[in-house]
Amino acid sequence: MFSFLLNRLIFDIFNAFSYILYIQKHLGKFLIKYFLFIFIYIYSGVSFSGPFSDFKAGAELSEELSSSPTAKRNTPNSDSLVQSIDALNPENSNVWRDLQDNLLGNDANVLFVDDIKLIMQDYIEEAHKVPLIVTLPKRLHNFKNFVLIIENNPIQQAMSIRPYRLIESLGMNIRLEDDSPVRAAVQADNGIWYVGSKMAFVASAGGCSTPACDPSVEVCETGTIGKIAIKQYEREAGAERIKLKITHPMETGFVTDLEGEIIPEYFVKNIHVDDNEGAIADITTFAALSSDPVILLDLPKKGQSVRIHVKDSLGLEFFSYDNNTM
Repeated sequence: MFSFLLNRLIFDIFNAFSYILYIQKHLGKFLIKYFLFIFIYIYSGVSFSGPFSDFKAGAELSEELSSSPTAKRNTPNSDSLVQSIDALNPENSNVWRDLQDNLLGNDANVLFVDDIKLIMQDYIEEAHKVPLIVTLPKRLHNFKNFVLIIENNPIQQAMSIRPYRLIESLGMNIRLEDDSPVRAAVQADNGIWYVGSKMAFVASAGGCSTPACDPSVEVCETGTIGKIAIKQYEREAGAERIKLKITHPMETGFVTDLEGEIIPEYFVKNIHVDDNEGAIADITTFAALSSDPVILLDLPKKGQSVRIHVKDSLGLEFFSYDNNTM
């Protein structure tokens, strides 16, 4: 993926400078800056609207098998990869078999694969808000079901998706209570579940049991519950990214308030996404997603007038139709 982007960048830069030399010869130096600005603006807005952009500012994402548990927290070393391979082996997991039966089906046909990539930070400091991208191989763009599983979380299922269109990659922000295998299970049209995995190590535990904002030490601003923001990004070859953000506390039921009382569980349950051509996806979510959850969907074809309908665990419903801002 990185070599493809690098080659594409070199090719585009070469072409751009060819145009610049032509412009310099015929139109003069003044217009060079203008055309160079236009090129950079268009290129950054289209070519880099792929799975690594438009998610969280400053997050350095990696598709390595493991995030790094080392002191420097740069890239995984040999020790962390050995730990990860051992931890990701389902035969070594105390909970995977039960999770597979409960979430994928008692008789599910499951294959663990390497071409489903889970892309997240190598250094996870904020365990209550961890950006994650899942990229799918072309053979799985027409998948039937998607389930995101965080093995060592108290809430182990983060979300599931039933699509009605081809989807190339997905993004979301999740909570991690502790170090954990994170698994993306994708059911193909042949009924087989293909599972991609990554071992996530966190700098400090408690992404599900500590507040995202601690009112005892900082000022916590809360938005209007149910506010929905949508943005559509143009990608290469007519493709599209849909980015949606829902203002919601996504309470896990494991956090206490200043008086020591448990804050009840309260989270977004269902998200329906459609446009003027019909349904795009039905998404079921749980409190393992971060507060004010962000979800990305990369589609191979651009749609028009994307709409969102949300329902939370108290039965409240929210619509994007009249509050579409981002």
